[in-house]
Amino acid sequence: MPDTRCRMSYIASPYYDLIMEIKRYADAAPFVYGDFELRELTPDAFDAASFAEIIVPVGADRTRRVSEKDHRIYVCLVGDLEFTVDDATMHLGVGDVLHIDKGETYGFHNGGYEEGRLLLIRVPGPAIPEAPQL
Repeated sequence: MPDTRCRMSYIASPYYDLIMEIKRYADAAPFVYGDFELRELTPDAFDAASFAEIIVPVGADRTRRVSEKDHRIYVCLVGDLEFTVDDATMHLGVGDVLHIDKGETYGFHNGGYEEGRLLLIRVPGPAIPEAPQL
């Protein structure tokens, strides 16, 4: 497998050395997780974040669970998917972005007529401040 990394010197400063890395879609083997097919797309340089494509068949459900480790950002690439976050239900269509905070309960369902595709970005992310006590 060819090396997908290359070093570039940062032009504005001699103190930084950037590494560009290409994660080829064709090299990311899909795997099955429950009703879904996932493709891990995280470049090797990342240790605190991850990127994955999730293929959601018609009728598939993601059982509700608590986001315990990371913030999750879902980008809808194909389809119309119904998400439930805590007590709120919403539909994500193509191009819509949903942030789920660490500690929130979430799940999703593809009740549409076509396979759905999501890009999942997991990051340590910002902490949402607690509401002030009145």
